[in-house]
Amino acid sequence: MTTHPNSGSDQVVRLGSVRKVYGGRRNEVVALHDVSLDFQRHTFTAVMGPSGSGKSTCLHCAAGLDRPTSGSVVLDGTELTGLSEKALTRLRRDRIGFVFQAFNLQPALSVMENVALPLRLAGRSPRRGMVMDALDRVGLAERGRHRPGELSGGQQQRVAIARALITDPAVIFADEPTGALDTATALDILALLRHSVRKAGQTVIMVTHDPVAAAHADRVVFLADGHLAGELREPTAEQVAERMTHLGAWAARRSAAAPERKR
Repeated sequence: MTTHPNSGSDQVVRLGSVRKVYGGRRNEVVALHDVSLDFQRHTFTAVMGPSGSGKSTCLHCAAGLDRPTSGSVVLDGTELTGLSEKALTRLRRDRIGFVFQAFNLQPALSVMENVALPLRLAGRSPRRGMVMDALDRVGLAERGRHRPGELSGGQQQRVAIARALITDPAVIFADEPTGALDTATALDILALLRHSVRKAGQTVIMVTHDPVAAAHADRVVFLADGHLAGELREPTAEQVAERMTHLGAWAARRSAAAPERKR
């Protein structure tokens, strides 16, 4: 595995007092309230919360897809909040892998070409062996010449994971990666993400609404109404589901104590 200049730090992503506000003064919506979070290298973290809790906003700020209104985001030793759009784009391309609910594969390209795309966009010439190794890690070495439309949903998500792995990123951000899959296929994808952490030393941060998916993570972080609402280590699905049932009441108590309009 490639060593990077900042790989000695235990924290691969750090959010410091991140606040995100949408709209103006009259229609202000606070999506995140001074959220401070650390994500350790070589770990699998799930981020959970009710709809509108700020979990996707948290992921987007951590990945440099959205800029915080205030606070700081450090990824692999680089402070994101002061970077230009060009520098942010380069960092996302080189140091971050993305896996989404929609697979976002290019239908006209072969599987191999889809996996190689991040390297081509970075101006690098991908070696066939490098691409095949990424496909082999997700169990699709024999499907390299197929088009995405010839694959099942689960196979397409595996291609998306291989594409995320090809640049040896500092962290993989996964936003509801199993949301479009059946239960059995979803479990295969989660096992693959967990394997990439345990065996390949990757770091995964996953947003999910599913307690079963979250139970594959080493740690679950909960958000409610834009606030941190606790975490679980080595969780079970039952523990996660029980915690989720209490988050609505937790948020209601926060709102009653501080009646500021939030999302």
